[in-house]
Amino acid sequence: MNQEVSDRNDGPSQTQTQPGDPGAYFLGFDSKRWEVHKFGGTSVASADCFLKAAAIVEEQLGIGALPPSHSNPYPNPNDTPKHLAVVVSAIGGKPKVTDLLLNSVSAAADRDMTQVEALLGRVQEKHDTCIDALFPQNTHQKLKDQIQSDISDLRDILKTVALMKWQASRIRELVSGFGELWSSQILACLLSAQAQKRHSTGTSSPDKLTHHFTYVDARRIITVDEEAIQDGAVCWDISQTKVKEVYAQECARLLPKGEDCLKHCLHMVITGYVASNTQGVATTLQRDGSDYSAAIMGRLLQSNNITIWTDVDGVLSADPRRVLEAHVIPEVSYNEAMELADFGAKVIHPKTIQPAIMAHPQIPIYIRNTFNSSFHGTRIYTSGTTHIDRDKCVCRERVIII
Repeated sequence: MNQEVSDRNDGPSQTQTQPGDPGAYFLGFDSKRWEVHKFGGTSVASADCFLKAAAIVEEQLGIGALPPSHSNPYPNPNDTPKHLAVVVSAIGGKPKVTDLLLNSVSAAADRDMTQVEALLGRVQEKHDTCIDALFPQNTHQKLKDQIQSDISDLRDILKTVALMKWQASRIRELVSGFGELWSSQILACLLSAQAQKRHSTGTSSPDKLTHHFTYVDARRIITVDEEAIQDGAVCWDISQTKVKEVYAQECARLLPKGEDCLKHCLHMVITGYVASNTQGVATTLQRDGSDYSAAIMGRLLQSNNITIWTDVDGVLSADPRRVLEAHVIPEVSYNEAMELADFGAKVIHPKTIQPAIMAHPQIPIYIRNTFNSSFHGTRIYTSGTTHIDRDKCVCRERVIII
C-alpha cells in the first residue's frame, strides 16, 4: 500500500542550477510548475490574518499589491507560470478551533450539553466574525450557512456521544477535522473574490493569465493505511491516482470551455490535517499534522518547494527567551531539522521532512513568517547544497548546540 510515487516529469530545467537551488524550477505533476504553501493556525487566526495570507499567495503569483520580495524570485513574465497548492490549518488564536472541537467531544462524554452548546457557539462565532469582516454583507451567506449546517451535524454526533458516555477515537478524529474544512473554504472564497474583482475591473496580472482558486477537501486525495503504523502510512499510489482525478474534475468544472487553457491557472486551496483511510472513512494525520499534509501534497505534485508560513522568522539558533543573541539560521540540513524536531523544536512537525526527502529530486522546505513576509526565513535541504562554514545544529541529550 505504500509504493513510491513516480519521479517528476523529465521536462528540462528552466535554469542551469542544481535541483533544490533557489533559482531552479522544474515541471512536475500535469507538466506544471508547482509550489506548496502551508498556513498554520496563527496565520489564519483572524480576518486580518486571512488577508495577510491571501496577500502572500497573490504575491507568489505576481498579482498582489505587495512589493516584490524574496518570496517572489521569478518576476520574469516569460517564466513558466506557478501553480500553487495552499494548505490551511484550522483557525488559531485563543482558543484554537481544534481545541474547542475536541473539548466539545469531552464535554459530550461527560453529558455536559450546556458546555457543548457553549463550545459550538464559540466555534460558530469565530467563523462568522471572520466571514463578516472579510466579505460584503450577505455576499457569502452560503458559506455561513454551510458552517452552520456542519455544526448542526456535529451537535447530532455529540448527542450520540452523550448518550453512550463514550468519546471513541474515530469520533474525535471526525469532529476535530472540521476546523480545517471551514478555514480552507474561507481562504478559497477570499482568493476567488479578489480574483473576480481584478477580472471585473480589467486589472490583468503581469503574466496576462487568469487565476482561479478552488477549495479541495484533502479527504478526496490523501489516503492512509491506518493499520500500517500507529499514525497511518500514506498510500502513495492511491493518493497519486486521486490527485489526478480531483485536479481533472476541478479543471473541467471551473476553467472556461473553448478557450486556450494556457491562459488560465487553477490553484488548489486544500484542507490540512484531514485524510481518508483505505475504506474511505474520514481520519486525520494526528495533531499538528497540517505540516505533514503540505509535505504529502508537495511530493504528490512533485513540487519545487514547500513553504511553511508561521509566526516565527525561521529556525532560531537558540531559545530567544533564554539567549538574547538568538538569530535565524538561513540554512539547516534535513538531518539537523529532524533532530531539532525530535528534541521538541516546534518549528516543523517531525513527519513533515520525510516526504520531502523521499521525493525525487528532494524538495526544499522553507520556514517563513506570515507577519514578516519579506524576510527570507530558513531553508531546509540536503546538507550537500549547504555551505561548509555555515552555522550547524547539534543535538545532544536535552541540549541543542548551534
